[in-house]
Amino acid sequence: MQSRLFSILICTLFLAGCFSPAEIDRWTPKGESIDSVKVQDFTLTTSEGTSWTYSEEAANTTLAIAFLFTNCIDICPIVTHNMKWVKSQLSDDELNKTTFLTITVDPWRDNVSTLHDWKTGTKSEWAHLTSTSNDSDSPSMNALQNVWVNFGVGLTIEEAANNSSARHHPDDYTVNHETGTILVDRFGYQRVWWGDNDWILDLFLEDLRYLNTL
Repeated sequence: MQSRLFSILICTLFLAGCFSPAEIDRWTPKGESIDSVKVQDFTLTTSEGTSWTYSEEAANTTLAIAFLFTNCIDICPIVTHNMKWVKSQLSDDELNKTTFLTITVDPWRDNVSTLHDWKTGTKSEWAHLTSTSNDSDSPSMNALQNVWVNFGVGLTIEEAANNSSARHHPDDYTVNHETGTILVDRFGYQRVWWGDNDWILDLFLEDLRYLNTL
């Protein structure tokens, strides 16, 4: 993935709940900095079939968001394990300030029941989100695609050579995605990107804990 390493400014709060323009702290995260991309509010569907809205479920928390797909047999289980480890290291107070989230990049296969099986099988106790429809023109698919764009998810579908499907989406395919796990501050700005192959657990945890101090 093309580097997203940028300089970043993060406001240090001396008064709870507000920015102080006079108090600006330049912070260099351990992961790759993101140049203050604002999260656009979104609503997707959980593995339990309920609606999940960013502004309601993650308001005023640090968000750790991973993009993956359940047919991924190599790096995705590792990322999930990493997220579980990080979650296990947080105190109760830190957990109250943190939201963990997984969003699929393969909604054509990762429907509600498939994601539920993945969540329970990996014992990853946080929300897993998908689209309610795999129709490319459906509102739920458009909402998911908008999330991919907002978070810079590079996604391509590689169709199998012997595939002859005339449907909107091939039946036999491979998902190629260029993304990582992203940390969002409690004000809704994307701050840090950790590539799927670049995780260093202690340093990721350090970045998350710093954002929790804002």
